[in-house]
Formats: sequence, C-alpha cells, structure tokens
Amino acid sequence: LGSGQGIGLTKLDREGGCIHVKHHNFDALKGDDLIDVESTISVGVIDNLLCIFSKKAETTYFLDVAEIFSDDHRLYRECIKRIEPEIHDENLAFLAPQYFLDTSGQGLLYRVVLSLPLILECVSPTACLIPFLLRRDGPRDTIRKHIMGRFSTLVEKRDMKSLRTWLGVVIDQYSKSEVALKFDYESTVKLLSKCSLVSFSDIEDADESKVVGHIMVPKSCGQILTQTEILQMILLPHALSAINHGNLRNLRFISSLAIHYFVELERRRIAPSVALQCLVIALLRRTGENAELSSFLSARQSQWTVTRRRRLMSLPTATKMYFENPGAIPYAETLFLIATEEVDDKASVPSTPSTTRQLISYATTILLGCGATFLAVRCLLSAGLLNDAINVCTKKIKPNNKPDTEGTTFSEGTKAKDFFRAAVLNANNQSSVAERCKSFYHLHCFLKQWDPSTFTLESRKIKVSPRGGSTERIRKTSFRVAEDFDSVIVEQSAFAHECPRFPDELFGGKESICCKKLRAMFGYAQSISTAGNQLDKKLARAGKPRTGGGRGGASFAKSMPNINADPDSDDYMG
Repeated sequence: LGSGQGIGLTKLDREGGCIHVKHHNFDALKGDDLIDVESTISVGVIDNLLCIFSKKAETTYFLDVAEIFSDDHRLYRECIKRIEPEIHDENLAFLAPQYFLDTSGQGLLYRVVLSLPLILECVSPTACLIPFLLRRDGPRDTIRKHIMGRFSTLVEKRDMKSLRTWLGVVIDQYSKSEVALKFDYESTVKLLSKCSLVSFSDIEDADESKVVGHIMVPKSCGQILTQTEILQMILLPHALSAINHGNLRNLRFISSLAIHYFVELERRRIAPSVALQCLVIALLRRTGENAELSSFLSARQSQWTVTRRRRLMSLPTATKMYFENPGAIPYAETLFLIATEEVDDKASVPSTPSTTRQLISYATTILLGCGATFLAVRCLLSAGLLNDAINVCTKKIKPNNKPDTEGTTFSEGTKAKDFFRAAVLNANNQSSVAERCKSFYHLHCFLKQWDPSTFTLESRKIKVSPRGGSTERIRKTSFRVAEDFDSVIVEQSAFAHECPRFPDELFGGKESICCKKLRAMFGYAQSISTAGNQLDKKLARAGKPRTGGGRGGASFAKSMPNINADPDSDDYMG
C-alpha cells in the first residue's frame, strides 16, 4: 500500500459465476518518504466504509467498496480525503476495525463513529453521493436530512445538469424495488391536497429538520428514494418557498425539475403517482405555461386512447388506464380545485380560459370513466358549468323520455336546487335578460326530465312579516320574537319550497312579464296575503269562529300587495 501497490478488492458474483477484481491506487500514499509504512498506515472498517489512516499525512481516506465495483460513471467513486490532526495523535494507537487506544495516561479506549457532515464537507456539492448516503447505517431522518440539504443546494444554484444526473441515479435504483413501486402507487393519494398548491397550511418550507420527520415510508425502502420522498423533500418545499417569496423564476425552475422527473419515470416504464401528476399540472398552470399544459393533457388522453385500442385488439400494453389507478377519483376532484382556483400571488400567472376548460374536460373524462357520474355533475356545477352538467345528466335519460333516475335519491350537489343555484350564478355574468331567460328555460326543460317530482305542488307553512309591519325594523332589532312573523300555508312546487328566493332582479323585477312567466314555470307563488291569517288571530282573541275564507288562511290574488319574508329565514319568499 505505502509503496503505491494500492488495494486489491474482490467481489463474488454468484449469479454470473465469476469473481470481479478491482485494484485501487492511492497516489497520496506513494513515495519514498514513507519509510516505515507499517507504523504510519492503518486500515479499518467504519460503517461499512474502508478507512485508511495515515499518521504521517494526518489524513483519513474513506472508500466505499460498493461504488468502486459500480460501472455507473455518474456516481462519485473516488476516495474521500479528510485531514484530521486530532485523530492521528502520536499517543493514539489504532485497533482494527474501529477503535483507538490512548497509550498515555489511563489507556482510554475510543470507538470511532462516522460523521457524515464532516465527510460531506470534503466532497463537491455537485458530486452524486445519494447512494453513498442511503447505504449508511445512521438514523433514517438524519440520512434524509443530508440528502435534502444537498438537493436544496443545487436547487438554489439552479444547477439543472447535476439535478438531472442525480434523479437519473435515484430513478434507476427505485425501478428495481417492487415494494417502493407498490407503496407509491397506493399511498400517494394523501398528498393530492398538498400537490394541488391550493392550500399551503400543511406544506412545510424547505427546512430539512421540519420536513423529514413527517415522511413515512416502509423500512424496506431504506436505500431508495421513493416518489413520496422526492415530492415531500424536494419539489413541494421549494415550490412553496418560491410562491411565498413571489419568485416566478424559481417556481418555473421547480416546474421544469418536476416535469423532468415525470418524464424520466415514464421513460423507464414506471407509472408516475397521481400526486406527482397533480403537482406537474398545478405548476404548469401557476407558471402560465398554457401551451405546455395543453400538450401534457392531450398527450395523457392520447395515451389512454392508444391503450384502450390495444386492449380491444388483445395486444400487450404496459400503460394503465386512469380508472385502474386507486387514486383516480380523488385526483380528478383535485384537478377541479386547481382549475377553479383564483391565483393572485406574485409568483403565479393566471391561466387562459381555454386551458382551464381543457383541464376541467380532462378531469370530467376521468370521473366518467371511473363511473362517478354524479360526482362529475357535482364538480361541474361547482365550477359553474351548468350546460356541461346537463349534458352529462342527459345521458342517463332514456329515449322514451322516462328517466331512469325516477325514484332515485340524488346525492348532495346534484339535486334540482344545485342546478338552479348554478344557473343563478351564470345569469349574474350574462349581459342581457334574453340570455338569462333562455338559460332558465333550458334548465326548466331539463329538470322536468331529470327529476319530475321537483315540480309537484306541495302545501307548506312559511313565515312572512305581517301586513303593515316594517321588515326593515325587524331586521335591525337585536332579537326577534314569534309575534313579529305570521305563518301561512302556501301551495307551490317542491322546487320553490327548496329554493325560496327567486332572482326577480335578474329579469326586470317581479312585475315584469318575463319574471312572472318564469316564476310560474318553476312553480313559485306570485303573491301571498296574510289578511286572512290576521283575521283568524283577531277572532281567536275575541273567542269567535271564522266563516268562509281561503284555504289555510292564504289567498293568491295578484291585487294584494307583496309581503316579503325575513331575508335571513330559510322560508324567505322573493
């Protein structure tokens, strides 16, 4: 060793039936100045690293044997050199494999422990030491913290070349672990809310000590970086940091890095997790890369089309359809949140309406493909896309106009009142009364087929302010009593009872012809009188019965003045 012969290492390859031999030279230990080699050089093993101690040079050389036998030139395969005068004291005698004996004094025995921070100081920040760190026996959180720190250094320098090299090494190792692939495929659904970048309350910043403690992966993935870890340790923290600091340039860099990671996974026929797909879409939308986002969504849909056709022809394919992914439905719901979010931070650029429309169409396709039709309708209505929701529902109506939804209990968000509310929101954005009337007429025709029972007349009690009573006065009082209102029985459609406030102001007021016709179409009462109800109360106080009168004390006469109910009441009549 001291005269430049180096170290000969062998590796037994049982599968190949051969022995691999590697010879590693140490130029720093060559020369005639090392007279007494045996007394100046010692060799031991610490944390599965070959350690060469040179007293004369006061230097320790660390050698990872696993990397020496690797043919991957992307890895750092050199000796790690560290000058340590305090360890190579003359009074310290090395006892292999990992002890030092203090020959002076009481002869204390020291156990040598590997210090990763000191070793990393001796290596260039761009050197790929990820596999080297993952093979160490230290605490898992400590190892991950060092890895995250080195990645963060490259991200801050925007060193995309080194980052691509590192991710290539990480993905190659990841592709060999079935456990890691299965874990990410099934478990990344919980990261969807974070990857949407809609809410940042549960995303840690780029502080290694805060992030790594929250990452839970199987112990069998100890020497592998999963998609979950790449997301939580690298992509999400730096995306959040860029948004908080209003740095669009950094956010676009993270977007490019996430896309590269996504592409490299697919190039190795590894399915990117739904969380990673969600983050790529969120980043492209926030950074204003509308053309690239459109191309990404089109490519995904084209891939599904090809896969579907190959399966119909019984041809092999490695691509999975969206409905085969366990997180497909939550993923599609999250895409609706991304599409409808209004971004106003400095690091984000508003997307175009056409891109938003394409994203919603993409999410709707996934939901319909998974059989979640009612959920698709609910999401479309929440996005204000009334016509799209109606088109989806129309597919459930039979040609003979007998809806197969008859007798069905509609889930929350897909009832007649939900369609009506969406129509009201859209009408507020329409410029003319004619457009609003056309939209409500279209809605009425649809609801008659979708849920005919909604227009069935029903008599229910509602509360209205009494004749001559001041609604404004009642509104301003700090409390209300039962005497402030009258209860009247009103016969109108079940729909009108569920949606008591009709938007008269959108159609020229309650006295306009258009408004009256629309109110009649949806089954709303035109006017309500409480005169008979007041008479009943007076007669009751006098102890006299009432003769004649309308049904239930309520009359529907257009000549009677309109008496508005309490606006905050559930039974408010517009």
